[in-house]
Amino acid sequence: MATQNSRKPDSVPFVNLPREIITEILLRLPVKSLLKFRCVSKSWLSLISSPRFIKTHLEISTNNNIYSHNKIIFISASASHILYTCSFYPEIDDNPTMDIVPIYNHSSHTERVVRVVGSCNGLICLVLEPRIVVILNPATKKSRKLPVSVKSNRLTMDYGFGYDESNNDYKVVEISWTHFISDKYENQVKVYSSKTKSWRIIDGTAGFIVHGCGVFANGAIHWKVQYPDGNPTDWFIIAYNVTTDRYKMVAKPQFETGLLNSLLVVSAGRLCVSCKYFTHADIWVMKEYEVEESWTKLVRVPNYLDLKSQINTTPFFVLENGGVLLKNGFSIVMYRPLNECIEINTKGFVLHVSTYTESLVFPDFGHEDGS
Repeated sequence: MATQNSRKPDSVPFVNLPREIITEILLRLPVKSLLKFRCVSKSWLSLISSPRFIKTHLEISTNNNIYSHNKIIFISASASHILYTCSFYPEIDDNPTMDIVPIYNHSSHTERVVRVVGSCNGLICLVLEPRIVVILNPATKKSRKLPVSVKSNRLTMDYGFGYDESNNDYKVVEISWTHFISDKYENQVKVYSSKTKSWRIIDGTAGFIVHGCGVFANGAIHWKVQYPDGNPTDWFIIAYNVTTDRYKMVAKPQFETGLLNSLLVVSAGRLCVSCKYFTHADIWVMKEYEVEESWTKLVRVPNYLDLKSQINTTPFFVLENGGVLLKNGFSIVMYRPLNECIEINTKGFVLHVSTYTESLVFPDFGHEDGS
């Protein structure tokens, strides 16, 4: 006769709660817990692995303005082929746990330089130089290597990563350009679609130089660009709409004179621009997309913070309340208004850094059979 201790998992009282209640509870749990709970029963495995559950869990996590599901992901100078993740909140734990995330077939790519392109729906787009693109979910540690695009004789490449929600299509954009005589530049734009699982060449704005990887906001990937024969301070923003496959110009904010540098960042899915001066950096947010008058100054970050060093302090994520994550030389700090600044213990030198929202989304864009 079965004893109380030999009861099957499905007979535990918690599991016998109404399915709707169980679902609502699970939807608010972190990914790490959900991965463990898939072993509770077949019904839980089916629920947690279902596309509807994954999508709803992501929506709840994304709309959580306390950022409890958000993580920092970075590459250390001590091991440039390994990714590490840690929490947004250094004040919670003086010695935060850092997870090591393997890169696709990482043992064969240990000598390659890794670039973090960006994140979307919990997926990270990486480029292993030269031109190996990998889509990774750091939370589930699943990854997918994309086919290499058609060979090109172009010398310089930059990338962007975004999601076409209306067609459930993830896209990677590769922009390359070649320097010809008389400061003439030729561009080529290729787009990888998760729907077609292939690359194709599209028409793009010609003759510009791209500064860094693209920023995904408002359904478009944005780059800071300039023409080679123009004034270094005369830059502009182009946006590639992932649904229409079209480029457009986006107005930049009316910043002050004396600008030293500018950088595109994101806050709660909205496009931001960081404008750096000798004494401070102003971060602007476009509250209403494509409306130039909606550019609003969100926060001012002084250049002289209470830090161990003041080396090339640049923002890489902006919270809605004005908090700013900064890469300060080889370290990461959280700045909050009123000059409060907390260093995040990364236990080593940081080379490249980005953020993501933890999710259960599969890196092969829909099926759990990735490598």
